[in-house]
Amino acid sequence: MREATTASAQSEERFAALVDAIAADPNRQARLTDLLREDHPLYDQRGAATVVRMRGWVLLAIARVGVSEPALIFLLEELDTGVDGYLIAAAARALRSYPHPNAALAPFVMRALRNVRYRDEPVSFATYGEYATSSTDTTPVRELLATLAWLGPHARGVLPELELFRARRSGLSRKLLVDLDRALEVIRSADQADEAGTHACCASPSGQTNTFSQGLNSRPGCESIDSIVFEDHQGELITFKELFRRQPSIVVFFYTRCDNPLKCSLTVTKLARIQKLLEVQGLANRIRTAAITYDPAFDLAQRLRAYGQDRGVRMDTHHRMLRAADGMDALRRYFELGVNFTESLVNRHRIEAYILDAEGRVAASFERLHWDEEQVTARAIEVLRKNES
Repeated sequence: MREATTASAQSEERFAALVDAIAADPNRQARLTDLLREDHPLYDQRGAATVVRMRGWVLLAIARVGVSEPALIFLLEELDTGVDGYLIAAAARALRSYPHPNAALAPFVMRALRNVRYRDEPVSFATYGEYATSSTDTTPVRELLATLAWLGPHARGVLPELELFRARRSGLSRKLLVDLDRALEVIRSADQADEAGTHACCASPSGQTNTFSQGLNSRPGCESIDSIVFEDHQGELITFKELFRRQPSIVVFFYTRCDNPLKCSLTVTKLARIQKLLEVQGLANRIRTAAITYDPAFDLAQRLRAYGQDRGVRMDTHHRMLRAADGMDALRRYFELGVNFTESLVNRHRIEAYILDAEGRVAASFERLHWDEEQVTARAIEVLRKNES
């Protein structure tokens, strides 16, 4: 069972104490991963800044006890799409407690370094909630560089980009350049050792050979939602059954007020690229696409249409921007959406894209990390062929 029911039942201080208690008990440490789920009831009706503080404290607890395989994806997600320096720094520190460093992790650390280097600022991990502090504490860039040094030989793949960082200084202070030089030295020396015969293992965790961002999971729909009514970008009303039966579909979730350019805006832009891939293969009328907003009360038809147009989305009867005019709660349960709210405003969400079969069931999901348009398209075509066979 979960430790708490609703946000109102726990103050932030009690939440921090709960996290510390879980981290101190080896038999309950798996619950830390559960606390990172966006739809956890403890995040319901919290402000976005509060959610940052709470999640950051969970990441720091994981850094103390060690990263489990189920928790790893949450750390990589923060490095892949995070924009908050505190959470990025905490994720980088936590990653160093993962028992299986490998080459698949380095691109995530490097991506975070690219995203945050011009917005680096001091953070503190000393106490809950007091994460902005003097320059004597750590920073996101410092934590990321320390993590690259921890990876050592496994970071060889990002060495050219890291060397370019050094040549251009990339907005780094003198102190951070010292940290960068240290990371370069460790990676280079490890590279030389490999040439002498101690080759480092480059296998990704859990035996995965593909990149994390291209992982997919299949699961059946858990609830009938045929009667849910959507309004599309033209103001036309249509039910789930009318829209998602008879043909496979690619469905993504977003909302127009999202302030993270690495999530919703990029997701919808990539959906437009998928539509072009379908057009090239003559499948634009055989595989539907839909972008459904998390924020149906705000994202009305005109706003959906403008958002899609700005990102090159094709919009017609087979390809729609949608809001749930009725049944949003059922929609959340059906897709097991990773989202939570304060009143009607999203306070945290993950990246998520789904492929539905011709019965409207979830055939595959791409969650948390950036997904590849060609892979999603190929998987949707597989579902189409299976339906036709």
